Amino acid sequence: MIITSTMNPAVDRTLYVPDFQSGMINHAELARTDAGGNGVNVCRALKVMGSDSLTVGFIAGKNGRFIKDYLSSQAIPYDFVEVPGETRTNIKIIDRNGLHTDINESGFAVSDSDYVRFQEHLSQYLRHDNFIVLCGSTPTNLTAERYGELCQAVSARGCELFLDTSGAYLLEGLKAKPIFVKPNVQELEETLGMKVSSHEDVCRGAKELMNLGAQHVAVSMGAEGAIFMSDRETLFVEAPQVPVRGPVGAGDVLMAGMVHGRQNRMDFSNTAAYAVAAASASVMVEGTRMAQRRDILQLLGEVKVKMM
Repeated sequence: MIITSTMNPAVDRTLYVPDFQSGMINHAELARTDAGGNGVNVCRALKVMGSDSLTVGFIAGKNGRFIKDYLSSQAIPYDFVEVPGETRTNIKIIDRNGLHTDINESGFAVSDSDYVRFQEHLSQYLRHDNFIVLCGSTPTNLTAERYGELCQAVSARGCELFLDTSGAYLLEGLKAKPIFVKPNVQELEETLGMKVSSHEDVCRGAKELMNLGAQHVAVSMGAEGAIFMSDRETLFVEAPQVPVRGPVGAGDVLMAGMVHGRQNRMDFSNTAAYAVAAASASVMVEGTRMAQRRDILQLLGEVKVKMM
């Protein structure tokens, strides 16, 4: 089974503002509200792909109740630790050109006892045949060192560990030798303190992440696609050109595609192609909705995989 972490969930409020202008009064034509947080999004995408998953994390307040009700309605199981405070709300503003502006709240802090309870919840799922996805932001006071401890605990139990984080948290997580890490270009620059302006720069950065412990690396590059690297091959996976209606959450869908591919024993090239097809399909639907499986399969034939 696939287990995702949602340590800092959110309610995503998406507003469609055709002529959005900063500093002015704007009017939204459409609005929608979804359960969010990277781990939740990965689970939602996996549901479409046909893979069972469960999310473990923290939750708080009435927004937390909304998220739990939403997951229940989608038949996605969860195991949350209830904490004081309120689950954050993230605002996504999309204009007529598909440009999106994110305004994300920081979220709640957790106590030491809350963290211990989360460890206990997560430990129930640390079996060698499970895939563990640690992704997204963390509570405001969860240190990178504690994040690294979680990663070490996952790897020590023989689980395949997937990481989607950056900076000090990614550097700590790499010590646990994750099976896959998935930074985007900005996160690669942040983590390694480098400037990326070419595919060659991306490859150098990915190689450095592998030297630090990653077994496979996928660097997402938005509409361009992604570069995937293993110890045997490096692939540029060119995304098909599609109309962009909702780019929010595409990285989470890319991660879901990678885990789905590993779980279904696809080879490296097919896993990469499937993940990029899924991410491309996801941007064709509004807000943080998920594309359908048929949309992913239709785009799969248009994905170009090139050896580098």
